[in-house]
Amino acid sequence: MKQIAILIIALLISCGNKENTKTQGQLAEYNYKKGTMKKTYFADFNFRGDFQIIFNGLSIKRNNSVGVSNGLEYLNPFIEKSGKQTITLILKPLSGKIMPEEIKDYYIDIVYTDNGEPSPINKVMRCSFPPSEKAVDSLMYTWTFDAEVPFEISTLNDAKDLKDEKPEELLKEVVSEYEKVNSLINNGNIIEYMSLYKKSREREMISMYYDDTKQKEYLSNLQQRVASSKGFMQSLSDYRLLIHPNNKVVSLVTSQGKSPLFSKDENGKIKTYGLQLYRSKITGKLEVY
Repeated sequence: MKQIAILIIALLISCGNKENTKTQGQLAEYNYKKGTMKKTYFADFNFRGDFQIIFNGLSIKRNNSVGVSNGLEYLNPFIEKSGKQTITLILKPLSGKIMPEEIKDYYIDIVYTDNGEPSPINKVMRCSFPPSEKAVDSLMYTWTFDAEVPFEISTLNDAKDLKDEKPEELLKEVVSEYEKVNSLINNGNIIEYMSLYKKSREREMISMYYDDTKQKEYLSNLQQRVASSKGFMQSLSDYRLLIHPNNKVVSLVTSQGKSPLFSKDENGKIKTYGLQLYRSKITGKLEVY
């Protein structure tokens, strides 16, 4: 419960500085469906190993670091509308096999809170692997659950299927977009950065039920974060192309499963920036999801 409270507070707290509204861009407006509770869904996990969490066809968490990985991944920005949602966990140990008695230790809890509040915590379901009588090299399973949300977000209705594109050509195009974002941040071009991520920001603010005040805080924090990385962005390296399982979204990931877009300041502090892209059926270009 404390973890969820900390996550939500971290998402909403503003540093308190007022920014020029010209750089904030237009705030998101949305008429939520009346009579439907504003639920915020999370995937709560705590285990070790090389794993990937896929939600509604999007790879939302990857890890192959030594030690226990735990966290809360908020799911609302990847929910298009009420109804059936799917979540998949692919997992293998960093060494050896997974023994039968250990399988029960690998699970994801789907939980939600109401109206953007940090508590109370409501449990939807525990996603546990079926038992096995013998040691296994890896685990993979898909679960479904019903989500109830008062919004419908149809960004990917405009997305082309990427499975038939030539990987080497797609990689060059994706790298070009990453380099563009890297340059924008490194040069402190906040206005263009915010404009580029406009749809992505709106999807997040709508799905997380931000009112005007929270939206302004959220946008201000983003601008301050980008401004703090000016001159500190690192060159792209150690990356590979990741076409997400839905075949509509593409990104670059490092060998550690992270985004290769990051800054490192004079004190060694690292700030990582995500970038997911889809090809628009209308423009034919890669756009930020």
